[in-house]
Amino acid sequence: MSYDISTSPLQYGAAVASGLLFGAAVFAKRLRTPKSAAPPASRSGLSVIGIVIQSASFFIAAFGRLRLGPALSVRSVVLAAVVLALGCAGALLFDRSAKVLGANWSLVARMRTDHGLVREGPFARVRHPIYFAMLLMLFAVGLGLGHIVGLTVALPVFFAGTVIRTREEERLLRQQFGSEYDDYARTTPAFIPRIG
Repeated sequence: MSYDISTSPLQYGAAVASGLLFGAAVFAKRLRTPKSAAPPASRSGLSVIGIVIQSASFFIAAFGRLRLGPALSVRSVVLAAVVLALGCAGALLFDRSAKVLGANWSLVARMRTDHGLVREGPFARVRHPIYFAMLLMLFAVGLGLGHIVGLTVALPVFFAGTVIRTREEERLLRQQFGSEYDDYARTTPAFIPRIG
């Protein structure tokens, strides 16, 4: 007996489109970010473990048998719309956050000698909007493929990787900005955005 829901070609297509959109946003940012000639002032190798764990959560959510349901039904159209909305929101939030970070953005946690503390744009509402964007994408993958059990397993894995990465990033930020970062952390939630 499977607890996964059936998916449709429409839902599957929405999940694939969302993944491609998010991937394109990450790839574009990687190309746009200027390479610094100077070595980073500090870097966290432990954040790589967080990246691997977060990546594993996406494989868990995507892995499994596809149970195809009706190609076109009210349910499949609604779920496809939800998947596409989650994926687009995640990709747009990633893109906006990465643009605001500018040269500060990096896959691996590190600090540049000219690193600035970013508190505007999405960072005015949440300290780690990129990880929230990734969470939206994780939901898009799991729902789009109908892998509810996989998604249920993937969520704690994703949060474990995210905790590793956020702790390392915040450790480096506190080293560089001290009480200024402490003030920011006190007034801005870490992961779930403040609304209003």
